[in-house]
Amino acid sequence: MKLIPEIRPSEHPARILLVDDDLSLLKLLSLRLETAGHEVVTAESGAEALEHLKHYLPDLVLSDLRMDGMDGLTLFDEIQQLHPGLPVIILTAHGTIPDAVEATRQGVSGFLTKPVDKQQLFALIEELKVSRSEKTDEGSNADLLERSPLLVQLMARQLLTQASEKLDSKVTGFAPEALEVLAATPWPGSVRQLQGVIEQCAEMSDQPLISAELVQSILQNGEQGLPPLNEARAEFEKAYLIKVLRLAEGKVTEAAKLAGRNRTDFYKLLNKHALEPARFKEQARKEKTA
Repeated sequence: MKLIPEIRPSEHPARILLVDDDLSLLKLLSLRLETAGHEVVTAESGAEALEHLKHYLPDLVLSDLRMDGMDGLTLFDEIQQLHPGLPVIILTAHGTIPDAVEATRQGVSGFLTKPVDKQQLFALIEELKVSRSEKTDEGSNADLLERSPLLVQLMARQLLTQASEKLDSKVTGFAPEALEVLAATPWPGSVRQLQGVIEQCAEMSDQPLISAELVQSILQNGEQGLPPLNEARAEFEKAYLIKVLRLAEGKVTEAAKLAGRNRTDFYKLLNKHALEPARFKEQARKEKTA
């Protein structure tokens, strides 16, 4: 009886966009990758893969070479226009030396033949994931952020999701103008700098969608160094009031008690920062009925 090798969980789980027009192979590879602990999004064509990449940023792309419509190398070229440096592994059932040479010349990160050797594939994914993580930690992808406005927007959305969970914030996204401001901003500090701005936005926004005005305000304060004490105090005060109102679901009496203030003083603070309790009541109502 032949034993089937156990698929061990990956030490470095990756987000993978898997592209193949062979549905049976697509399902098989997806199952193997997910069993190894990776997050997998599938696409049945190059065009579908490019649509995914407008809203989803994987750690790497795994694509068949021979596909109807758009082949793997053409897809690779399109991906490099959207996200320069994003690793792409090419798979082919017709592995030839010219194909491998051409793929390598164009800059693909790996070229594997079908049937795919699981251990070889997993090892290559681990290598690419570790290498990409190290580059991110070192901040060496700053040039990628500067060259790819779409990448900035995708990363901003992912970082906001993380920040909202970390800060227990009710912020759900960005106004389109806010994303445009982020995309037009140079990021010499790479991901860490972008992450810092996003966390401040999540902390300070009093609306579900972060506004362009808030992003610009935070960016300007960052350029000028520390804000004046009065401004810093006002920003903290507003962020604190927003958090209290969310906890109290817009109920002023309850919020005032949480803040240790009487209703009159608390209303003065709300007026000072143009905060409307009704907005927080409505947010709480929508969350309960969602």
